[in-house]
Amino acid sequence: MNLLEVKGLHAHYGKSHILQGVDMTVPEASIVSRLGRNGSGRSTLMKTIMGLVIPSAGSVCLRGQDLAGSRPYDICRKGIGYVPEERLVFSNLTVAENLEMGVQTVEADVHGWAVEDMYNYFPRLRERRNIQAGLLSGGEQQMLTICRSLLGNPRILLIDEPTEGLAP
Repeated sequence: MNLLEVKGLHAHYGKSHILQGVDMTVPEASIVSRLGRNGSGRSTLMKTIMGLVIPSAGSVCLRGQDLAGSRPYDICRKGIGYVPEERLVFSNLTVAENLEMGVQTVEADVHGWAVEDMYNYFPRLRERRNIQAGLLSGGEQQMLTICRSLLGNPRILLIDEPTEGLAP
């Protein structure tokens, strides 16, 4: 069974038909990238998978369960994590508080992430853990958003513009 299967997905913004029958398969334990020019629908695809845009047709199945049209928080609870291009941090909370907001319980068959793991991967966040997230640079906010999403222990992580603002 594939981890994620998108079949015949259509989505609109008003009268603009953005996704037109998109098919995509993501096998377990893989990395998949969607490439395309600006305006090709990459971000809309992720937003539709996450339930932020309601599909007009098609299916989004996580391990065989159709989630198309579900609410974003239900999709997240089922195991899909999302890092939006906009880096939506809780700007008035500290780095540490932002990370704690992401912590979720771990299912038996899912790798569990801990805050300490995030600090080990991104030492800059450890240094800035008591700073309000709104005062971080764009790259630091990107790190924080990725880490907060991983702490939800998702089965799959969708990242829109993953290297935006990150130093090597």
